[in-house]
Amino acid sequence: MKRIYVIVGILLILGSSYAIEWYTDTRYPPQDIVITGVPDLEIGEQRTFSYMHEMELVGSTSYTLVAKEGNIHTLVCTTEVTSEGKLLELESSLIFDELYNPIDYKLHVDHEGEINQINVTFSDSQIISSVLFANETVTLTDDYTGDVLLTENNMPGFWEILLLSAELESGERYVVDAYIPQGGMVFELEFYVNPNPQTISVSDEYISCTVIQESTLDLRFYFNEGRMVQMRNDDQDLTFTLIG
Repeated sequence: MKRIYVIVGILLILGSSYAIEWYTDTRYPPQDIVITGVPDLEIGEQRTFSYMHEMELVGSTSYTLVAKEGNIHTLVCTTEVTSEGKLLELESSLIFDELYNPIDYKLHVDHEGEINQINVTFSDSQIISSVLFANETVTLTDDYTGDVLLTENNMPGFWEILLLSAELESGERYVVDAYIPQGGMVFELEFYVNPNPQTISVSDEYISCTVIQESTLDLRFYFNEGRMVQMRNDDQDLTFTLIG
C-alpha cells in the first residue's frame, strides 16, 4: 500500500476533519492571488448594501470611488448602524494603486459623539498605524516582506474591489497577505472559488451566484454578473445585501 494512503488512514482514525484539511493542502495547495488591475468603476457611483445582524436590519453601508488620478484611486466607505438605540457612524477612505497596493488609509468612527480614529500609512516594508481611542493615541508598526493588500472586516466595498481586481478560477484556492486595520496586523487570507453556483434571494429575486469563501475570517461572497450581491460574516452573524 502506498505510504500516502497509510498516512491518510491514520489521520482518519485520529479525526476526519484534520485528515481532510491535510489531504486538501497536500494535493491542492493554494496559489498566491494574482492582482490584474482595479475594475473599471464609474467615478462617483455609489453601491449600497443593507446591514443585517442576526437576521435583523440594523443599518446600511455604501462605497464610492471618489477619485482617480492616473493609476491612483481613492475609495470612500460609509456605514451607519443602530444598536440598542445608539447610532454608530463609520467613514473610511483608502488610497491605492492600479494593483490594489495600499498607500494610505483612514477610519473615522463616531459613536454618539465619542470619536475614534485609525490612520495607516505604508512605507517601504513597514506599516505604521496611529490609533486614537478613548482620547489616547497609540502608534503601532508592523514589518512585512513582499506584497500586502488592505481590507476591512465588515465593509463590503473593500472586498468587492479586491476580489474583482484578482484573477480567480473556479475550483481553485488562493492565499494573500492583507493588513486589516481593526486587527492591527497582517493576516494570511485563504479563498476558495466554489465550482458549484448557489441560488440566493436578493431584493425578492432569486439569482445564481458564484460563491467565494474565505476561511481565515469565515466570510462568504456571492457574485452575479460581475457584481458582489451579498457578503456574509458567519462568525459574527452578519449579512450584507446589495440594495442599490
